[in-house]
Amino acid sequence: MRFKELEDALEQLVLQIKSANLSNTSSVRTEEFMDLINSSPYLITIHDVEFYRPIGINDAMRLFYGFQKNWLTGMDYLYYLQTIHTSTYHSLLNSLTFFRKDKPSYLNLDYKLLHHSKEFKLVIGTSKTIIRTENGKPKFAITVAKESSEKGRTSKLDLINQLTSREKEIAQLLIDGVSKKEIAGRLFISTSTVQTHSKTIYKKLKINKISELISLGDTFSFQWMNNNQEESDLHKFDPFDFR
Repeated sequence: MRFKELEDALEQLVLQIKSANLSNTSSVRTEEFMDLINSSPYLITIHDVEFYRPIGINDAMRLFYGFQKNWLTGMDYLYYLQTIHTSTYHSLLNSLTFFRKDKPSYLNLDYKLLHHSKEFKLVIGTSKTIIRTENGKPKFAITVAKESSEKGRTSKLDLINQLTSREKEIAQLLIDGVSKKEIAGRLFISTSTVQTHSKTIYKKLKINKISELISLGDTFSFQWMNNNQEESDLHKFDPFDFR
């Protein structure tokens, strides 16, 4: 349970926010709210998920980045692109999808953030909506994070990054429910070649069945992980384009 500690810390923080009568849209940008999240030793970010932008960070997060201020006035979604490593850009898309679909659970993610030392640090974080709009839509969310101590652990992201572009393409089609025969027709290759690619994908990802691949697809978006296109596509990404 890698995220259990962070989930518990987030729930405790939510309880403190409610007890202090700060769980409303007008209280989020107050010094009282900032003082409360500054009492936490974790790396905390407040997000306006309606407009997909950061609102503020606690002292621990501010010192991590080397920023001067807690309140991130005038920031938009480009802030996320500038502080996260390209290899973990998928987490931005997962986050956007999570809050658009208004999922009731926690959003647990691994990513690499730009430390003030100019090195990217491995971080794990859990996020959740804490305040909603008048019509019940997610408005403000909090992420509680910490540096990962699992330096030697091979993450699922590391395994996915071992896939070739063709393997990622086939993996996404399998996740989408396309049969191996249909995949062969679409990609102009033989069914046996698709079968060989599938076996290699399963072996590289250390999985044994399609349900495990689909589960990975819920967390990591294969179509956004093409090594040649990932960075350019995400810099063109508009969170308000619902097409």
